Amino acid sequence: MSPSSGSHRLAFWRLVTGVLSAGLIMVAAAGTTPREPNVDRTHPDHAAATPEIVAIEQLKLSDQLADFGERHADPLALVEAAMILKQATAVLKPAGAGVRGARTWEALLVRAGQIAGSNPTVTGLIADVRAYKVRDIPTVPADASLLSKSVKQGGADRVEVRFRAGEPALVYVRPVTAVDLDLYVYDELNNLICTGASGGHDAQCRWRPRWDGPYLVDIRNNNDTEVAYVLAINREIMAH
Repeated sequence: MSPSSGSHRLAFWRLVTGVLSAGLIMVAAAGTTPREPNVDRTHPDHAAATPEIVAIEQLKLSDQLADFGERHADPLALVEAAMILKQATAVLKPAGAGVRGARTWEALLVRAGQIAGSNPTVTGLIADVRAYKVRDIPTVPADASLLSKSVKQGGADRVEVRFRAGEPALVYVRPVTAVDLDLYVYDELNNLICTGASGGHDAQCRWRPRWDGPYLVDIRNNNDTEVAYVLAINREIMAH
């Protein structure tokens, strides 16, 4: 065999080996499923507006206001930051003793008082924030659709109800006696969704939620006596 013949054969086998290697790589690539990002981009951001997310956004806003108040020695900004933080932590509920070194609404009020001195306006606002209580609204049990309730004179009776996205939600109120009660429904962002009015003594609200979530049903009594009433809800669409 001549040297030139051997070199040609070596080149041939290198070509064959290269083709086979490329083919194997292509087969392996063809059998691999592309990995897509694990994120759903089909739903708008507002669909994720749960109470916890809103509270985290409030936490961020409180931090920004508190930073501004410290930089500019602005007691009003610190008071507002304390109010927002008090609302947020009522939802987030820090575990145990909380995060060491983290801001508290009490500390923000103390700092606001230090900056304001004897300013009576700031002192009054600080007292308002200290006295503010985050409402603990009872949730209607999942197996209830008809409730007998009452509301005190000049007062309000409130419950929280969860409904599902895309399905009609219905709340109906009927006083036991021939008096009027006001019905209001708010979403978890405190947006007024519906005001019940019928021209009679009963009141009704009907709407269709855009996402799963809680609603505040607010019954108000402007009469001078306590009023018993029936609350009816279409429970077949309640979240379980």
